[in-house]
Amino acid sequence: MSPPIANRSPLVLPALFFLLVISIVEGVIFAYKAKVDSDQRLQALAFAADLRSRAERELNGVLYLTRGLAGYFSVRHQSLERDEILGILRVAYETTPVVRNFGVAVGYELSYVYPHERNEAAIGLDYRELEQQWPDVKRAIEERRPVLSENVSLLQGGTAFVYRDPIYIDNDYWGLLSTVIDAEPLLNSMFAQQERDGRHTFAVRSRRGETPMLLWGRPEVFEAPEAVTLSSERRWDYAVKPREGDAHWLPIFVLRIFGWILALVAALGAYTTLLHRRQKHGQRVGDSPSAPE
Repeated sequence: MSPPIANRSPLVLPALFFLLVISIVEGVIFAYKAKVDSDQRLQALAFAADLRSRAERELNGVLYLTRGLAGYFSVRHQSLERDEILGILRVAYETTPVVRNFGVAVGYELSYVYPHERNEAAIGLDYRELEQQWPDVKRAIEERRPVLSENVSLLQGGTAFVYRDPIYIDNDYWGLLSTVIDAEPLLNSMFAQQERDGRHTFAVRSRRGETPMLLWGRPEVFEAPEAVTLSSERRWDYAVKPREGDAHWLPIFVLRIFGWILALVAALGAYTTLLHRRQKHGQRVGDSPSAPE
C-alpha cells in the first residue's frame, strides 16, 4: 500500500520532474552535437578532396610537360644536338615558373642542364655516385616509369622536388630527364590560398619513404581525433580538422540554460501543486466530525 499523501515527501515528485526535463534537454543537446560533428566531418572531407584535387592539378601541370619532353628526346635521339637540346629546355623553362632547372642524363651522367647559371656543379655528375639520389634514379630506370622525389638536397644548394623520367629507345635505356622543382613556390601554389580558410586547419605529408615527410602544416594535425585523412595515388596524405574553437557553443549554451530553467519551473510547479494538495487534505481532515465514543 502506498503511503498517505500527508506522509509523502513533497520533494520526490518535483525531483523526478527536474531530472526528467534535464535528461530530455541533454538528449537533445547530444543529438545536436552529433549532427554538428557529422556535418563538420563531411565539410572536412570535402575540403580535403579539394586540397588533393588542387595539388594534383598544380603538380601535373609540370609533370606532363616533363613527359612530353621525354617523348620528344626519345623520338629525336639520333639527330639531337647540344643547341637543340638546350633550346627545347629553355622554352620549357620559360613556361614553368616553379621549375628550377631541367637536366638530361645520357646514360647515368648528367650531360645537359638548363639554365646553366647556378647549376654548374651538377653538370657531369654520375647518378650512381650520389648516395641520396641513386635509389630513386635506380627505381625509375628499373620500373620504367617516372618517379617523384620530395625534398631532395641538391649539390648546387637548396632542396627541391625532383621528377625523373627514364627514356628508353627500342626497349633499351638511353638516358634520364630530370625536372628540379622549387618546393616552396610549388607548395604555395597548391596550399597557400586554402590556408586562409577560416574553418579548417590542414597538413600534408608524403609516405614515399620509410619515414613520413611533412610537406605542409603541423604534424599534430594528423594525430587529432577529429581530423579526417585522405590519401592520393602519389602516397600523399591530406589531414583536415576544424579550427580551434567550437562555433556552436552559443546555441548549446542557450539550450542548456533554457533546459535548466524549464526543469526548475517544472519542479517548482510540481512542488507547489503537491503542497497545495497537502494543505487541502489537512483541511479536510481537520473539518471532519469526530467519531462517536
